[in-house]
Amino acid sequence: MKHVKTTIISTGSWIKHHARLHTLVAIAVFVVGMGATVYYWNNLRQSVEADMGAAFERNGEAIGSAAMARMQQYENFLRGSAGLFILDDFIPQADWDRYHQPYNIPANYPDVQGIGLSRYLTKDQVPAFLERKKAQEGVAFTIYPEGDRDVYVPVSLNAPFTGNNGRAKGFDGYTEPTRRKAMDTAAATGRPAISGKIKLVSEARPDRNSMILYMPVYERNRPVTTADERRAALIGFTYVAIDTTSFMEQVMESAQASGMAIQLGDAERPSGDRQMYESSDFDTIRGREGSKVETMTLEVYGHSWIATIAAAPDIISEYERQLPGQAVWRGVLSSLFFAGLVWYLITDRERKYARQKQEEVQSAKDDLLSLASHQLRTPATVVKQYVGMLLQGYAGDLSKQQIDMLTNAYESNERQLDIINQLLYVARLDAGRITLRREKTDITRLVRDVAADQREAITGRTQELIFKLPKRSMFAEVDPHYMRMVFENLLSNAIKYTPPHGRLTMSARRLPGQLIIRVADNGVGIDPALQDSIFEKFTRVENALSTDVNGSGVGLYLTKQIVELHGGSIEVRSTPGEGSTFIVRIPTHKPREA
Repeated sequence: MKHVKTTIISTGSWIKHHARLHTLVAIAVFVVGMGATVYYWNNLRQSVEADMGAAFERNGEAIGSAAMARMQQYENFLRGSAGLFILDDFIPQADWDRYHQPYNIPANYPDVQGIGLSRYLTKDQVPAFLERKKAQEGVAFTIYPEGDRDVYVPVSLNAPFTGNNGRAKGFDGYTEPTRRKAMDTAAATGRPAISGKIKLVSEARPDRNSMILYMPVYERNRPVTTADERRAALIGFTYVAIDTTSFMEQVMESAQASGMAIQLGDAERPSGDRQMYESSDFDTIRGREGSKVETMTLEVYGHSWIATIAAAPDIISEYERQLPGQAVWRGVLSSLFFAGLVWYLITDRERKYARQKQEEVQSAKDDLLSLASHQLRTPATVVKQYVGMLLQGYAGDLSKQQIDMLTNAYESNERQLDIINQLLYVARLDAGRITLRREKTDITRLVRDVAADQREAITGRTQELIFKLPKRSMFAEVDPHYMRMVFENLLSNAIKYTPPHGRLTMSARRLPGQLIIRVADNGVGIDPALQDSIFEKFTRVENALSTDVNGSGVGLYLTKQIVELHGGSIEVRSTPGEGSTFIVRIPTHKPREA
């Protein structure tokens, strides 16, 4: 026996040592190859990122240039319009319309919703202004919203354009804080200033956001060097009302920035009310893998804006984007190939010898199994017979103390035999020497027989066993001997790990092609973290009753292996302190051979 054990250990050590050595060499080759792959991949990735960054910057600059070019055109419009007041400080509406007609605003500038003049008036100047407007245009002029204030800045002139509902005339934009801030900035600096996010009173589409670019207009021949001088000489503001959506659509089309999307917001408004424009494909582009997104704050015409620009990966060529990925899979394949080749070359010479060693190991295990069967089982069986004869009175009457001692010895020997049998079954399982002898078996009757065999143990712990079995027999093609072991192990565990006065339940039901048998208890239960390990070999779960229960830790391992040999499955559902339920599923017919 010592020689067999030494052979098993030395053979296993030899195989493990050489397998470990071959694996380490192959891993080393693979690691070197992957190191080179990662280095090459990183260089390509950085190159692609640099190219994408350059393309992003180039396209972003194109968008910015297109936006500023368009705003510069509007600034030029306003400077030209302001120049009219050098000739006349009270231009009629008809002359205003004739001056702007050649621009063909609807066709060339669809984002413009109005070009006009907002007249700057103190409260004392309002009556004279209204009289002059009525005399000039023949109809009464109304300023709204109504109210008494020190300064009025109503729209005095407004050229009608497509989409303009004409309601802007007479509107005092100075009553609205966003417009007033832009007007004050323009008046103080003498330069154009733009408003933040607003809703135009003349906008025919209330869902659209807009902005207004203001240009201060001063009386001719008046000094405008300082802020006070400019405020004193102020006539009003020429302005361009701009629909933000149309403006950005024109900008993106002009920039020809394919694969780019933008989200524009007013940085001076609350975060939940900032957004003025978002490209229709913004979320799609931003959400694509490998997309590039940058957010920046811009100062344009005296107002702060937040612009988020998203670029799809295809702003650079698909071929270039694929280079890093191609480097990875080529490198992985090459590393695997060379590592596998090295491993094969090293192990090829060892295979025959390893096979021979495996055969020796298997032979040694078989010898050990045979030896254990005779040297372990035979003495225990003899002890059982002699103790049994003593208890039956073959050697004369015994005292109560002698009977108790012999009974304890008999039960201890029975437990030893049970452990030996389980270990032998494990050895047979591992050696593949268990052969099922299937026959048509009444599972319902088998369950009841198992319960009857363990009735004494159940009664001894004053437990209650409940059956939930169908009245009709349920048959399955199984090995009755091994299937009995399954139910014996499950019921025995339920008895052991359920406190006295506990409740046990055995139930069965039929589903198409399979039977489901449940063994449940309201015992100590199993921690969820340990439930996956209870079917492993030589595993016992610590709990409140485990110290009082003897066992080898192979019962549930054997149970699982036997069920799976039948083509079935077993699972456990348990809650600590509430009990456990073991669910066995077995096919009703023998599975087809592969």
